[in-house]
Amino acid sequence: MVKRTRKHGAFAIEESFDIDFKRVEDRRDSLSVLQALKTVFRQMEISGNRPRTIESYAFAWNEFIKVTSVRYVEDIDADMIYDYLNEIDVSNATKLVRLKSLKAILNRFFDNRWIEIRFWSKIQIKVDKTVKGASKESDVELLLSLIDRSTYVGFRDSVAILLMYKAGLRITTIGELRERHIDFTTNTIDMERFLIR
Repeated sequence: MVKRTRKHGAFAIEESFDIDFKRVEDRRDSLSVLQALKTVFRQMEISGNRPRTIESYAFAWNEFIKVTSVRYVEDIDADMIYDYLNEIDVSNATKLVRLKSLKAILNRFFDNRWIEIRFWSKIQIKVDKTVKGASKESDVELLLSLIDRSTYVGFRDSVAILLMYKAGLRITTIGELRERHIDFTTNTIDMERFLIR
């Protein structure tokens, strides 16, 4: 038993704790994954991460440890991550979420200098994204009929919607549009001048 005491100041403590010297593992200089996770999750708590975020990271890491049987941080490598992703029976979209969870914590391990190189940065999962269909003119007309165009905001929003639909512009592009980009003699938008800026 070790007794630690500090009897003065704001940080006065009297604490006792047991150290089991018999339970010395074969790799005493190595940081266990579980200890590293405990430290990182505590850092995340203090940084203000939401409990739900930490829980999702913990879920992915518990699954990773179970599949790979990894015990020490220094043993984690790219092959282990690929083995884990290959082993779990979920969709590619879910694998991508799990991979992001692993990478987020590995980045913390790197920041804490427990890992020397970011070997995980090249690991990717391709997920086919569903392409949304184009809006029909009747959909746009219905949307415009719901907007009160007698107000400034309603008129502005109607113009933005029509520009997106007719010219194929994104809302961020419309947000950057300025009066100098519009040719009022021909009532056109000079996209070349707009894009060059």
